[in-house]
Formats: sequence, C-alpha cells, structure tokens
Amino acid sequence: MANSSMKKAAVFIIYVLVIAWQGCTKEHNTSPSNLPNGDFEGWTVNDELQAWKTNSCPECYPAFNSYVVQKTTEAYHGQYAAKLIFNGVYSAVASDLFAVASHPMLLSGYTKCTLDEHDTVFVKVQVFSNRAVVDSGQWVNTVSIPMYKQFIVPITQSSTHADSVLITVRGGNKMSAGSNGSVLWIDYLSIH
Repeated sequence: MANSSMKKAAVFIIYVLVIAWQGCTKEHNTSPSNLPNGDFEGWTVNDELQAWKTNSCPECYPAFNSYVVQKTTEAYHGQYAAKLIFNGVYSAVASDLFAVASHPMLLSGYTKCTLDEHDTVFVKVQVFSNRAVVDSGQWVNTVSIPMYKQFIVPITQSSTHADSVLITVRGGNKMSAGSNGSVLWIDYLSIH
C-alpha cells in the first residue's frame, strides 16, 4: 500500500511540474511584451517606431539614408522587429522612457546582428526614482549574431525605489569598404 501511495504522489508531483513548466514556457513564448511597444509591432504610417524616440527620419531626403531605425518583418516574435542600421554618418539610436510600478530585476530581449570589424552595439537600461538614476544595466556586443538570440541585462539593485525606466538601444558605427555598415535587429523586449 505504501508503494501505491508513493506512486500516486510521484505521478501527482510530475503532473504539477509539467503543468508549471508548460505555464512558464507558454508565458515566455507567447505573452506580449510588458513595456510600451517592446515587441516593435507599432509603427506609424510613415514607418516611424511608436512610443520610442529615435534619430531616424524616414521622410527626410539628405545625401545619405536617414531612415536608420527601420521596420522589418525579420521578427523573432510577432510580425515586426526594429532594424538599426549604420548609414555611414551616424549610429541608429532608439530610446523608450516609461513609468513602472516596481523596481525591475532585469531586461530581456532578442537580437541578431551583422557587425563590421571592431564595431559595438548595446542595449542600456536605467532605472529612475524622482528623476535620478538609481540603478542600471547594459548588454554590449562586439560580434555578429546570425540568428536571433536572447540577451539578458541584469539591473543593479542599489535602490528599492523606482518610478520609471529608460531603455536605450544603439546600433553600430562602423562601415568597411564595400560594406553596407553594421546592422542590429532587436525584438520582444521585456522587463522582469
């Protein structure tokens, strides 16, 4: 009888673990991003990234490409992602400042990139309390990543107070001869 009870308990524990694992996997893969347009699905009719400030100008027509933060269908999740290109003049930059109810522990997202030699791209997160930076974290990359890969940015925990978060994404700034310059794709950002 003890073996029967142990078998039932083992089956129950395995069942609970499988359900918990499925719940975590489902939430991780299908839940929407929890920051404004963190899944990069929102774009204006002029192809400008919504909820983010960028140095991109799709409507401008100077002698160089000023549409440096581009909408792309090469997405990790959903229909679109953001593609940050180096235009030979300046790095593409996108930033998103938004309110938070509690202090985040980390920022996660998915990226791929083609980098010219000695180039660097980064994602930076800053946590604010009363307009002062109280904590931060940064992901820095110097190598090409051919397929989407998850990155995780641990956020320092010096303060328990937080009222807003600023996320800054910066593409590369190098172009070798005959190259189109470095390109960074980013998608599905989420804070935890």
